[in-house]
Amino acid sequence: MAMYKYLETSQIIPSKGMSYTLYEIEGQDTILRMLTTIPDIDEIHIYPKPPVKKLYKPELCKTIEANEFLGLWAMGEEKKKI
Repeated sequence: MAMYKYLETSQIIPSKGMSYTLYEIEGQDTILRMLTTIPDIDEIHIYPKPPVKKLYKPELCKTIEANEFLGLWAMGEEKKKI
């Protein structure tokens, strides 16, 4: 089984709150999947085929647990069904 890393970046979005982008990474910087979430307004967008394939400056990202990414991903998939 391949080993993936999970990374996160954050930024504030005026009038919406904090926005978090989470990445599923293979190797040093290859993005397999990504998602964005704005918890304050209950917004999640998932990108199974991300528009960007290489993560720029992964060293600036925060490492997160796989279950955090996978849990949000599952929530994003459920929202797409509605």
